[in-house]
Amino acid sequence: MKLDKETIVAIAICVLVMFLWNPFCRMMGWLPDEQPASGTNTEAVAAPAPAPENTAPATAAKVQKPRKIVVLENRKLANAKMSLELSSADGSIRSMELLGFRDSTGKDSLKADFGLVSGIPGALAVTGDTWTDGDVVKNEVIANTFLLDRVVSCSDGDFVLSRKMTVDDSGYGINCEITLRNTSQRDIVARNVAIHTGSVPPWTTLSGDKVRQDIHRVTYMEHGDSSDYVAADKKDAKFFISPLVDWCAAGNKYFCAVLDAGQPYKLAQSRTYIKNAEGVESPAISTGLAIGDVALKSGEAKTMAFRFYAGPKDIDSLKAFAPYGGKVMHLSSWGPMDYLARFLLWFLNKLNAIIGSYGASIIVLTLIVRLIFYPITAKSNASMRKMSAVQPKMKELREKYKDNPQLLQAKMMELYKKEGVNPFGGCLPILLQIPVFFALYAMLDGAIELRQVPFLWCHDLAQADTIFRIPLFVGGMSMPFNPLVIAMTVLMVIQQRLTPMSGDPSQKKMMAMMPIIMLIFLYDLPSGLTLYWTVSNICSIAQIKLQQKFQPPQAPAEGGAKN
Repeated sequence: MKLDKETIVAIAICVLVMFLWNPFCRMMGWLPDEQPASGTNTEAVAAPAPAPENTAPATAAKVQKPRKIVVLENRKLANAKMSLELSSADGSIRSMELLGFRDSTGKDSLKADFGLVSGIPGALAVTGDTWTDGDVVKNEVIANTFLLDRVVSCSDGDFVLSRKMTVDDSGYGINCEITLRNTSQRDIVARNVAIHTGSVPPWTTLSGDKVRQDIHRVTYMEHGDSSDYVAADKKDAKFFISPLVDWCAAGNKYFCAVLDAGQPYKLAQSRTYIKNAEGVESPAISTGLAIGDVALKSGEAKTMAFRFYAGPKDIDSLKAFAPYGGKVMHLSSWGPMDYLARFLLWFLNKLNAIIGSYGASIIVLTLIVRLIFYPITAKSNASMRKMSAVQPKMKELREKYKDNPQLLQAKMMELYKKEGVNPFGGCLPILLQIPVFFALYAMLDGAIELRQVPFLWCHDLAQADTIFRIPLFVGGMSMPFNPLVIAMTVLMVIQQRLTPMSGDPSQKKMMAMMPIIMLIFLYDLPSGLTLYWTVSNICSIAQIKLQQKFQPPQAPAEGGAKN
């Protein structure tokens, strides 16, 4: 297909937009600097959104005197995955290190700071109305178990709040037992008791990574095995809801905190808007379980048990924690697509276990998918070739019956029938592949397994494969050079030229522009995705060439356009 003057000018404009759009946005202050800010530079700028009446308030306990910080770290070889810093004041988890993950610099372990935002309690913090902390009676670490007893004063009197927290031998799970013991001589009621997951900010704030799209939301399982979620940026009326739930979770793109009670409690949420060093605001969210009022007779004790997960959205670790763990992944917002994406992630992990390289596993997975769809794609290509072959006769019919649309339609259907052409034959096979394509896209974009994993020149399969930056000589700005996405675009153009195209010239011009438009919008696509797309384009080109060699197109029947 030849490109006319207008098309060439349009392509040139698109290329200029691609190179200058991001620098222009940074110059105008619409985008942050090229180096993302670390979570340590984040500060709170607003108070937590007010909780509704039926949601437990997230009131942090007041510490009356300095407490010693106890560091709990499971040093067993079977679990060298996390290090927890516990507050001896209230026994909550103030922060944790994911020892197998690094921040965006690649130097330091990834640290989740649950006390990042003032006003949101730490992970596994227990709160209630009008509580005041008293003396710590017990504070000790035995093996991988933390024990804390402290006196708490409420409006009705004093009671002892005891907790026992035990880290799993492996994984990111924690068992937590909370006991309220009335040691006074009268009956008391501990009001609006709640337990929390701790604050979970966006992934960029937590790790310093640059991401195209975060998945930041509260997920919960309503009593009766029906899961649902609410996005972190929803308006108050939709965010602060309180159904009865068996478990709840707060998560971002790669990290989540899950709290499981095993019995129904009301959902309780907190939210505070924070900003990073560039002034960009985003919500830090926390969820929890509103236990409600706990009545205690004199000398009575009540114990509640919880399971807590704080760690990566690793599907194997989540399922080891609980059977429903996959529901927290959220690779896709649509249920059936999410199941398909999780299956593809499971398969990719199996391939990696055999091959030992996620980059090579993506290539093999792409080849397997293309092989499965080879017969369907072959039919689509053959149908498009047939449609292209009858285009001259269709043009004759359009000229002959241009004033009679109904007769034109009838004549075209006759031509299709005579030539054995299905006008939808090229579209239907493609439609069958779309769910798999989107599931692969969601899986490769959301898999933490690809984060900071190098392959060939790609330093990180979860980031663009930038190998150098091109100076623009405007305010010190530069443009990244990402070879994979450029190769992907070139291969798309080659594939278009090899694929028979039917339709009017305006449609052909639009199709010719598509690779350039996709290059602009997908230029910073993670390299794991562009690797898949590039290999898929190579397979498409190879399949078209094979069909052209071994399945030459049939000549259209004579006289098809007559009458």
